[in-house]
Amino acid sequence: MVQKLFGEVAFELGFVNTDQLYQALTLQAKAEAEKKPYRSLGQILIELGHMNDKQVLEVLNVLHRGGSRRVVVARKKKE
Repeated sequence: MVQKLFGEVAFELGFVNTDQLYQALTLQAKAEAEKKPYRSLGQILIELGHMNDKQVLEVLNVLHRGGSRRVVVARKKKE
């Protein structure tokens, strides 16, 4: 099974669109090229106002479990 990336899951869950994702990835790559301290994609998306903490945690939860949105939705219903 292929591990998905943070941006893929955030997009699939509808938290970001392609323009927002591209903007964040561009900033991340630019910072890396300039040898600036590493910032995660989630952190950059929060700073840009495209995602909130709860959404980032949901994406990380999906990545950690290796699951799909159905897993997250089912978990929400139980809470």
